[in-house]
Amino acid sequence: MAGEKILLVDDEPGIRKVLSISLADSGYEVRSAPDGEAALALFREERPDIVLADIKMPGMDGVELLRRIKEEGPDTEVIMITGHGDMELAIRSLKLEATDFIQKPIRDDQLEIALKRARERIGYRAQIRNHTENLERLVKEQAEKLVEAERLAAVGQALEGLVAAMSGIAGDMQNGIRFFNEIPCMVSIHSRDLKIVAANRLHREKLGDILGHDSGSIYESIDATERVSPAQHTFSEKKGVRERRTLCAADGTRLPVVVYTAPIKSDRGEVELVVEIAADVDEIRRLQKELAAAREHLATLGLLLGSVSHGIKGLLTRLDAGSYLLDGALASSDKEGVDEARRIIRMSAERIKKMVMDVLFYAKERDLECEETDLSEFARDTAQSVEARFFGPEVRLSTDFSAASGKIAADTEMLRSALINILQNAADACLADKAKSRHEVTFIVSADAWSAFFEITDNGVGIDENTREKLFTLFFSSKGKKGTGLGLFIAREIVLKHGGEISVSSRKGEGSSFSVRIPRNSCQNLTRASEMDEGGGRGEKKK
Repeated sequence: MAGEKILLVDDEPGIRKVLSISLADSGYEVRSAPDGEAALALFREERPDIVLADIKMPGMDGVELLRRIKEEGPDTEVIMITGHGDMELAIRSLKLEATDFIQKPIRDDQLEIALKRARERIGYRAQIRNHTENLERLVKEQAEKLVEAERLAAVGQALEGLVAAMSGIAGDMQNGIRFFNEIPCMVSIHSRDLKIVAANRLHREKLGDILGHDSGSIYESIDATERVSPAQHTFSEKKGVRERRTLCAADGTRLPVVVYTAPIKSDRGEVELVVEIAADVDEIRRLQKELAAAREHLATLGLLLGSVSHGIKGLLTRLDAGSYLLDGALASSDKEGVDEARRIIRMSAERIKKMVMDVLFYAKERDLECEETDLSEFARDTAQSVEARFFGPEVRLSTDFSAASGKIAADTEMLRSALINILQNAADACLADKAKSRHEVTFIVSADAWSAFFEITDNGVGIDENTREKLFTLFFSSKGKKGTGLGLFIAREIVLKHGGEISVSSRKGEGSSFSVRIPRNSCQNLTRASEMDEGGGRGEKKK
C-alpha cells in the first residue's frame, strides 16, 4: 500500500483537507483537485493508482470524470463518493466500471473496505501481468535455444563449405587455424611430409599436444585402407575427401568422426598443405536430438498456451460475472449475495493462478529444491490451503493424519502442488455428480519406515476404464472444455521426479481413489541413483 498515489476530487475544501490528512497518515501519496476539469489534468500528469471522486460537482460531475478516466487509463481504480439520494448515479457509475462507492458522511471503516478492494484489484492485475511476462520470456528463451540448436546442428552441413573456404588460405597457418578456434570441430593442418603442423583449440583439448606427430597417428586403424590418413589421400588425389574415421583421444576413449579435407595449393598449383576438419558424430547426433526435442517442446508449449488461453478466457468471464453480482449485492446490501460473489471471484482468480503456474512448471524444467519437514504438519498445511478454495457446503473435506509420523525430505512446494491438483480434481468430480445428495473427499496421510503415503478418495462421478488409461496424459481432460489436461499430468511428473509412484482406482458413478507413494528421503535417493548411474557409465568404459 505504501507509496500508492491517490487523486482526491471534491468541491468542498473541508472534505478534501480532512480526507487528505487521513489518507496520508495511512501511507498514501495524496493529490487533490476541486473539480472534474482540474482532476482530469492532474490525472494525466500524475497517473495515480486510485481516484476518489465526489459524484456531484459543478461543471464536469463525477460520473463524467469516471468515464473520461476509464477511457484514458482503464486499469485505474475509481471510488465514487455519494450523498443521500444519489443511489441511481452510484449504480450508473458501477456500470462504468467504478471500483466501489461510499456515502457521505464518510466513515473510516467504509473507506478502508473500498480502498482494500481497490488494492486487491491492482494486485490481481499485477500478478496476471507478471505471469504473462514470465510466459513470454520463457517462450522467447525456448525460441532462442531452438535457433542456437539449429545453428549448431547445421555444422555438419556447413563443413563442406568451410573446407572450400580454407582452400583460399595459403601460407599463414597461425591465422588460418585461429579462424577455426570457435567452431565445435577438430581442425588440423598437415604438411607434405605428413606431419601435423597446426591444430585448433578443440583438437588440442581432445587429442592433446600432437604437433609434429605423423598425420595417421591420431586415427585408429582397423584394416589396410585405414592405415592411409585422410591427409595422405588428399595429397595423392589433389582434391578434398570425406571419410568416416575413429580418432584416439588423449584420455584413451575413441571418437567416431566424419573427416573433411581441403588441399591448400601454392601459386604453381601444387598441394603444399592439407586442412582436416573432424566433426564428432556423437556430438552431431546429440545436437540433432536436442533440436528435435526443442522443436517438440515448443510445439507442445504452443498447444498448451492455446488451451490455457481458452480456459483463462472462460474464467475471466466468471470474474466479470462475479464483479457484476458483487456490485448488485453491495447496492442492495445483500450480505449473502456479497459472500457468493466474493466466492466466485476468489475461486476464479485461484484457478487462473493455478493455470499459469502449471504452464510455468511445464515450460521450464527445474531441479528439486529439497528440505526436511514434518509429515503431519505438511499434510495439515496442504489440507488448509485447499479447504477454503475448493471445498464448502456442497463438498466436504475429511482428513486423517493420525498415522503421518516423522519427517519427509522432499521439494515441499512441488509436492504440495501435485496433491492440490489431485484434491481439486476430486472436488470437481463431486461437483459434477448430480445423482448424490452428499459429497465428500477424504485425504488420508500415513507412513512407514521408508515411505509416505497419500490417499485421496471421492464419491463423485467416477472414471470409466478408457478414461483411466489416459488420465495422466498431457492435454487429456475428462472435464471437456472446462479442463486444460495439465493438472494430473503435472501431478504425475512431480511424483515421478521424487522417485515415487501414483495410481488410481475408480468405477463409473461410484467415485475415485488416488494413491501416491513418496520415499521419505526421495531427494537423497535420487542423488545416490544419479551417482550410481555415473559410476556404471564409467565402469562400462573401463571394461
